[in-house]
Amino acid sequence: MKQLFACALFLITSLAAVSAQSVEANPPADKKKSTQTEASENEARAAAEALANKYDLNADQAKQVYAVQQRKLRNLSEIEPLKAEKRNIYLSKLESLQQGTLTSLRKILRTKEQIALYDQTQKDMRIKRAEKRKEMMLEKASKEDIQAAMLDIYEE
Repeated sequence: MKQLFACALFLITSLAAVSAQSVEANPPADKKKSTQTEASENEARAAAEALANKYDLNADQAKQVYAVQQRKLRNLSEIEPLKAEKRNIYLSKLESLQQGTLTSLRKILRTKEQIALYDQTQKDMRIKRAEKRKEMMLEKASKEDIQAAMLDIYEE
């Protein structure tokens, strides 16, 4: 009797699962969102292409740089709401994002020429930042404003 009851219960639940329709709730396509995604993809592609040309990357390296650029743009869009509300948090996250992107790019570079060009670019960026920091300190700018100016000077 227990086996008959167990079989009947199993049969009923199986039939219910099989006969149930799978309904997926898909929100209507948001044209604005798809346009933003497309623009982001185009921006990532353009940035990756520029870096591929600058560093003379092979196809595999270019593919990796494209993935890094996509991640960078996605992360930028995620922290963008903080820009107006919590500027100090935004600036620290932006700094981390820039550093992470540069670290990822450096790991992709393999030849001596690529690494030398990367090192020179970073050296030039540090010099520009130092000059800007000095200028802003003479103007007695706030710490946040100086940090924002430093982050505006960014090169990959």
